Amino acid sequence: MHRSAAISDYGSISSDCQKKATGLKISEGDDQQTILNKASYLPALPLFLSCSILLTLIAIIIHHDQTPPLPATQLMMRASAKIDPSLAYPRRPFGTRNGRNVTLPVLGFPSVALARLSDPSDQSLANEAVRHAAVDLGISYFDVAPEYGDGVAQERLGPALEPYRDGVFLAAKTMFRTAEESAKDLANTLHALKTDHLDLYQFHSISTERDVDEILGKGGAMETFQKAKEDGKIKAIGFSAHSEAMAVRMIESGLVDTCMFPINFAAYHYGGIGKLVLEAAIEYGVGVIALKAGARGRLTNITGNAVNVPDSFHHIPEWKRQEMIHFPVRTSKTHPTCWYEPEDDPEELNRLILWSLNQPGVTAVLPPGSLDLLDGISSMLRGRSTVPLFDQADMKHMLDRYKDIVPIFHNRSESGTKVST
Repeated sequence: MHRSAAISDYGSISSDCQKKATGLKISEGDDQQTILNKASYLPALPLFLSCSILLTLIAIIIHHDQTPPLPATQLMMRASAKIDPSLAYPRRPFGTRNGRNVTLPVLGFPSVALARLSDPSDQSLANEAVRHAAVDLGISYFDVAPEYGDGVAQERLGPALEPYRDGVFLAAKTMFRTAEESAKDLANTLHALKTDHLDLYQFHSISTERDVDEILGKGGAMETFQKAKEDGKIKAIGFSAHSEAMAVRMIESGLVDTCMFPINFAAYHYGGIGKLVLEAAIEYGVGVIALKAGARGRLTNITGNAVNVPDSFHHIPEWKRQEMIHFPVRTSKTHPTCWYEPEDDPEELNRLILWSLNQPGVTAVLPPGSLDLLDGISSMLRGRSTVPLFDQADMKHMLDRYKDIVPIFHNRSESGTKVST
């Protein structure tokens, strides 16, 4: 019997008896034997009172025993199934296409990190990471994709997020470009995330003409997305991209509500990436989530480790896997959960985040996929009604700081395939 159930069963015991029993001054750390020893000093009482007190003692023992705890998900449901509104983040309109009237908190949770915990197979670690984000930090926007850990991230996120689902904006993605394949992927994602709908479903990592052609063509994934939206399985259609030309093409299709794109200081000022996407998004009423906002620069052979693409990658078409092999992916040596070199200095990192959030058209940011960087960014934004303004006095400092950094993206490499996000 669970402790809570046992205590509930004895809830009808008279208050007088409970006072006598709890008058034993039982401490939180008392074990069963200590409680019984204290009970032996009770004065003689009529039988019916003794029985009532004994029942109360049994309940107290159950409450104080050392039996294994409830599953983490049940504990979280009992502790707090709602996110504390006092920890709320500023909210902004998330696209206005076709009269869309949705707002989104300005900070999201990078669920890619769940695939790279110290033991990704340990659900309790994911439970605690999500609990900390939702309860301690008040984060209510979560983003995930099947490609993160070849399914591991969303498999961990589903059970961990279940207690908070009603108060969360949940976004997921698919790398599949055909209607048939994307429909299967959507069904698998809904099952893994333990939900009957997504607040946002996105075409993942659009980088080439072929991506866009297949998605928008006959029998393409857009057909699945539109039907799923009609059926209530998804509430909005979006995409993530690293090619500015392909992002603009998707926006100009007039079929998407949101866009995820690298809005990064160095890439914008020294790589020439981001301006055209923001202009198109504003024109078409498409909401923008800034990716790579906390990136310092591109990984190199010195700062990054090469990642081998698995021969069997279940959540990605074969032709996309071949692209990933042709354009090697690296992870940071200092932050192995990141596909780029994040800014390590907390003050500088917050400057980067603020710069991105202050760009016209940007609704929110997804921070680096390294959970040790999340708290500092959160503390700058939570509990506020508006995003702090970017201090223009910092502009010269930042231009100097990043002028010799290789931007994470550059318009000269537009034809190349970028890492997925």
